[in-house]
Amino acid sequence: MNRFDSSCAGSAADTSDVDKHDACPRTVNRPAHTGQAIACALLATVLFSGGCSNAKFLHRTCPSPPDANRAADLPAPDAAYRLGCADVIEVTFDDVPEWDAIASVGVDGRLPLETPGSPRVEGFTTLEARNELARLAGLSPERVHVSLAALRSSQIYVHGPIRGRCRPIPYQGPEPVIDCLKRVGGLPPGSKLNQVYVVRPNVAAGKRPEVFPVDVPAVLIDGDASTNVLLQSSDQVYIGETRGSEFSRLLPDWLGPAYRRITGLLPDEWWPFSRPRVPGP
Repeated sequence: MNRFDSSCAGSAADTSDVDKHDACPRTVNRPAHTGQAIACALLATVLFSGGCSNAKFLHRTCPSPPDANRAADLPAPDAAYRLGCADVIEVTFDDVPEWDAIASVGVDGRLPLETPGSPRVEGFTTLEARNELARLAGLSPERVHVSLAALRSSQIYVHGPIRGRCRPIPYQGPEPVIDCLKRVGGLPPGSKLNQVYVVRPNVAAGKRPEVFPVDVPAVLIDGDASTNVLLQSSDQVYIGETRGSEFSRLLPDWLGPAYRRITGLLPDEWWPFSRPRVPGP
């Protein structure tokens, strides 16, 4: 099965059949730039053929969301998410709508509500926070509703060919890494599918860092979730870059967009390495 290994292996042409003792040596005057142009064309052909399958595969299996930043900010419907400082919570009361409020968890771990009070909710799920608010208000838990309005307490960090070298994403609970990357557009064409890793610093736990290789084709094609690691707060995801994607950064501005369209790499508006344009007068 094609595992979409995006490494580009190439070898120089064998020139052993060239007679080094030509009786009639000929000298051909070529422009100095001709050899460079031929070399660049051959290199582009090799890079293109090595990354084309990856680009088509990612276009089909991991389409980019219309707004990747908004997709990253939207709270995930994960009941296991634990609230933390700076998370924004929306609270509504069916029987006393005047108590409805939107507030963020303070540095003391409490939710600062005038009524029914300021319960400690840090480390709680939204269900546990709802039950605590209902107890404090003397109401039935079914009549109290708690939801996440914004996630601000912790992040994960994605490194790779995506809108810059490092992209922080709000942590939304123990979400599988491939699911998270698909949701926020973190596996664009140009990603090297055999070089995806989750690095867990383990600073808070006082343990050694851990590295988890992710077999992207196995997850997306075979449905094998054994390497689809559940993300934890402060995890770092590293995505390799294909040679075709790296090569496109060396091209001049006038050629780069055409090359990326032909090879199916990142859309121009996503490209993080272009030199800033100087506005005209």
